[in-house]
Amino acid sequence: MDLGLKDQVALVTAASRGIGAAIAARLADEGATVAVAARAPQAGPGQAAYPVDLSDAAAVDALVPRVVADHGRLDVLVVNTPGPRILPFLDTTAGDYATAYDLLVRPAVQLATAGARVMAERGGGSILFVTSTWVRQPAPGGVLSATMRAAISALSKQMSMELAPHGIRVNQLMPGATGTDRMRAITTAKAAANGTTEDEEVAKVVSAIPLGRWAEPEEIARAAAYLVSPAAAFVTGAAFAVDGGAIRSTL
Repeated sequence: MDLGLKDQVALVTAASRGIGAAIAARLADEGATVAVAARAPQAGPGQAAYPVDLSDAAAVDALVPRVVADHGRLDVLVVNTPGPRILPFLDTTAGDYATAYDLLVRPAVQLATAGARVMAERGGGSILFVTSTWVRQPAPGGVLSATMRAAISALSKQMSMELAPHGIRVNQLMPGATGTDRMRAITTAKAAANGTTEDEEVAKVVSAIPLGRWAEPEEIARAAAYLVSPAAAFVTGAAFAVDGGAIRSTL
């Protein structure tokens, strides 16, 4: 299926590995020119590297203008952000929340604002926020991620309403447990804390997933490519879970 992304310009952040890298690769495979932004980005075929630290506000402010200056336009923006620390609520401090805000919420707002302004001038575009199923279904140790990504979720919905008249679609992608380096690090840390093995911790996660396994980053990327593409032209304001059925709520 041709998603209609050929010759479009896309920017994907936190794209050096894991889900971000998989999304960037998928968009490039669909024919888009992809700007990959990360602290140490590695550009593959159809990609251009943009080194940036998302915790550096000035660097984030400069990112969208750099991409537009180099490529003349911006059709697709995928706002992916690193995960914050995994901590029990009682072990968190105000400083932990401030750090998580600077890593997730602030750059998401900066990127979305800059990208939306460029798209509004051109008459349209697509913005996708990559969050987490923890927005909908909390998990132990996920308080920083759930809190910050819930703010991004609200931002996504608000933007979808306000930007629709400008031809800009805004959606949210909520990956569940996915086989990334971060997920493996989390299970390793839990095994050390609980006196279990990594396999036992993985089994706990998988037992809560009806499909009985983790996602692969490429599976998340396929959903992302659809949501940002013209094939999803009537989809905006959506919160799309790719979680193997792990979210149990009916709403």
